[in-house]
Amino acid sequence: MKLMAAARGRGREWLAVPLAALAAAAAYIAGGIIRGSYPFGSIPRNILDLGQQFIPMHAHLRDIMTGTAPGDFFFNWSSGYGVPYIGDFMAYNGAALSWIVLLFPRDKIDLALYVISATAIACAAAAMTAYLRKLRPGGPAWLAALAGVSYATCGWAFDDGGYMTGWLYGLIAFPVICLLCEWVWQSRSLPSMIVSPFVIALFWYSHFYTVYMASLGAAIVVIARVLGDPEGGDWLRRIRGAARCLVVVVIGIALSAPLLVPTFKSVGYARPSPDETFHPIGWLYFFGRLLPGTEGVGKTPGLAVGTLMLLLALSFPFNWKIALRERIVWSAAILLAIGSMQITITHEIWHGFDAPNGNPYRQAFVIAGLIVIAGWMSVATGITKVSTVVVPAVFLAALYAFAWNNWTSTAVTAVAVPVVGVLAIAAWVVTRWKPTKRVLRIAPVVLVVAVLVESGASSYAIEAHRGEKYHTGRAWAARQETARALVMGDNDWPRQRVAPGAFTTVNDPMLIGGEGPEYYSSTIPDELTQELLNLGFGYSAFGRSIVDPVNPVVDAVFSVGARLTLNPKGELQLARSQVAPFVTVRPLRPWVSQLGAPYGLQETALGAGVYTTPKLRAYVDEGSPVTVSDKRPGVLTINHPVGLPKAGEFRLTARCTPGDEVYLFGPEFVGDVLVDGRKWTISLTTGAKRPGIFRGAPVRRVSTAGPSGVVDVKLRVPEPTNLPERPIGCLDRTKLDAAVATLRASQPAEVHVGGHNIDVKLNPGTRGLVVMGVVRTPGWRCRVDDQSWRKPTQMAGLMAMPVGRSSTKVSCTYHPAGLRLGLLVGAGALAALLLTVAALSLLRRRRPTQP
Repeated sequence: MKLMAAARGRGREWLAVPLAALAAAAAYIAGGIIRGSYPFGSIPRNILDLGQQFIPMHAHLRDIMTGTAPGDFFFNWSSGYGVPYIGDFMAYNGAALSWIVLLFPRDKIDLALYVISATAIACAAAAMTAYLRKLRPGGPAWLAALAGVSYATCGWAFDDGGYMTGWLYGLIAFPVICLLCEWVWQSRSLPSMIVSPFVIALFWYSHFYTVYMASLGAAIVVIARVLGDPEGGDWLRRIRGAARCLVVVVIGIALSAPLLVPTFKSVGYARPSPDETFHPIGWLYFFGRLLPGTEGVGKTPGLAVGTLMLLLALSFPFNWKIALRERIVWSAAILLAIGSMQITITHEIWHGFDAPNGNPYRQAFVIAGLIVIAGWMSVATGITKVSTVVVPAVFLAALYAFAWNNWTSTAVTAVAVPVVGVLAIAAWVVTRWKPTKRVLRIAPVVLVVAVLVESGASSYAIEAHRGEKYHTGRAWAARQETARALVMGDNDWPRQRVAPGAFTTVNDPMLIGGEGPEYYSSTIPDELTQELLNLGFGYSAFGRSIVDPVNPVVDAVFSVGARLTLNPKGELQLARSQVAPFVTVRPLRPWVSQLGAPYGLQETALGAGVYTTPKLRAYVDEGSPVTVSDKRPGVLTINHPVGLPKAGEFRLTARCTPGDEVYLFGPEFVGDVLVDGRKWTISLTTGAKRPGIFRGAPVRRVSTAGPSGVVDVKLRVPEPTNLPERPIGCLDRTKLDAAVATLRASQPAEVHVGGHNIDVKLNPGTRGLVVMGVVRTPGWRCRVDDQSWRKPTQMAGLMAMPVGRSSTKVSCTYHPAGLRLGLLVGAGALAALLLTVAALSLLRRRRPTQP
């Protein structure tokens, strides 16, 4: 009977795990309810990368899984005129939770992402609660649940993870890896050695970036356990336990190699961003983020774990019931981890020696987890001495006094810290001196309510302050429904592309559908970016986001037969045009334009001359402070007095053929251009070159040449800037139509485009260069007939293959770089795991049985 009662007690205690999950999700949801944000109100929440990357990419993932995407898990035909997909899959939506999108209709994709975020936070709370119960099973189960909630709703989870959904998998991975290592540490069982590597591999598949940080955090925990655990046994036993943990982690990472290695290869081919110099922030602002409700996205670490857990963590070094060695080791480990966030070399280690352009404190969730672990170890051991309460209270009061009014603080910070702090200390006091049963029941309830209210209020405050700083918009509404209906109604891939534009996000081809050039990703191939920029595309984020020039020559080259535009009433409509087919046959020695980029490269890609780039003259309006100089070779330098509030105007005049469309190329031009003499349109804004933004302007249509052929382009600038020497291009539409007709006549007999392959059946007697409307990027290989596979050539950046008169077909396939190596490493890891298990089984059989 006693054993049955004990088992029931343990069962009730483990209810803390699901209860922690529910409470953490409830706190997260409560913030949205209070604010009235989606899905509980009309306020959008899709800021920054949540709206621009995660939601569109999850929509694309759903299309792949339902068979409606023009591509597969290797290649994405929707974006960038064709881009690799494995890198995006691993960086944005490779986790098991991403499959939740299948449970929602496509027009509820933003709701699916909200559910994924809430589920991830719930899983993090459950995982931390389970780990804490494993680490110190003697503490109160309800306090372990509160600790799990405090970790899962830490400042980092609401602040950074709130809009970077993929990062939340690192939040789950840290306590899970710690739990697995504790399992391996405490036992030498075969199940722990078999299960752990596969779980770790699953997390590395989910989001290798933050899971790498979680793995470093777990290493800190294991080292602290090896050095500080008073019940860890002799040093040989400790080292063996740590070695087993290291083995399962390494094998787990290696098991993820089939996708991890190709991802690293794609990152190596990706558009590089400028080197970042790490600048630590002031310690007052740093430690101020320990206070709940603080918000400092992109600049400061989200360390807050709630007032209660902060007090408990501060009590750890002064809790005399904990062994001195354990207190010293853990306190040193946490302090060193905190310090490592502010030191350049360790900052680089945390980020895999690739300093980020955004928030330099992305590893803050690990430190938050260490703080929670210390707090749990203290309270689970028991807090009995008054000094163990008073000293932490003094530290907290001092921090609050100096930091409660920082720029990162909110109204929640000002109220929650003193209120929850007083309640926590009062609960300790009343339960220490002859408490009644009623007091023992009420005190925990008060603390639970206080912690949950504080977490919910912090969720609200952080989301509200972030929403004030950054633009938000609905991912899906009536406008997006109309856009998708128009795009999919005219879908005829690969005969033509339908470009959805960027009316909602810079990843609209994935969100809305179609096959456009817009694409924003950290894994965008550098070759793709460079070729599109050479053709006159614009960019932002150092070239990791592509801006469509909406240019008829580019559309003709890339088979964009229809594109989403706005009519004069501001309503969405499709504009159609005759364009070249996706695959064309050119002469073996293609015609090459003599004009400079981008007009010349567009002509070369088209195979015909359609532009003129006339000489021009600059005129400055009377009274304008602007001066224009052509003394620098190849550049027009536009000077504007710095600090002058009024923008200065000037004009560029040139002569085109009457009726020509006039385009302006000014990738570095900061200012506005008057389009068709009616509407001022921004080229680049002031600050467009600052870190994290770094934009370039696309080629832009500005007018049509009148009967006289004289072109007068009016511009205004707020600061010094520049233009190319010949920025104006005059497009002859008649010549463009003729060039398109020639290309349409050259199309092969049949073209089939699969998920990541192109198969072309040639007309009999074809001789020339088979050119495909996709930029050549690493990973493509082609062959003619049954010849050996080889790297394709290129024409103006487009993928191409030469063929002779006897050739009958061309086949091209995209093979992710590193896939074969990844499969070999994964197979080797599986073999190593099997050998390890076999060796352990053999040793166990040979070990003499203990009497």
